[in-house]
Amino acid sequence: MAVDRIPLVRRRSEHGTAAVEFALVFPVLLLMVLGTIDFGYFFFVREIVGNAAREGARAGSVVEADAGNGAAVAAAEAAAMNYLSKGGLANQGITASVVTVNSVESVEVSIAYPVGSITGFLGTIMPAKACASAVMRWQ
Repeated sequence: MAVDRIPLVRRRSEHGTAAVEFALVFPVLLLMVLGTIDFGYFFFVREIVGNAAREGARAGSVVEADAGNGAAVAAAEAAAMNYLSKGGLANQGITASVVTVNSVESVEVSIAYPVGSITGFLGTIMPAKACASAVMRWQ
């Protein structure tokens, strides 16, 4: 039994093909990884800022009415600062006040915390600030 041999055909060399493919895919991969880091950090900060605003409004709303507006505002700011510092963020951008909502005095805490890009790669499309506001009825 004779075995037919297929003649060897010279193929083009494919050395370096993987390197070229990687060079084409790498920028997209880098954009996805750095975007995930930046947006993950932004969402982390946004959640802490939102919770700090709620904690501050709650702390200001439970202050006795006899203590006055100043005590409620001070308690709200202190609670929001405490929450931000426990979350690893600096105490900045906090505004607390006593407002009237539907003829009821309420404590409002607003926070505008600067975020930006931590990798520096997506600085132009990242939101500059994480903002949150909370209003709770003052007792």
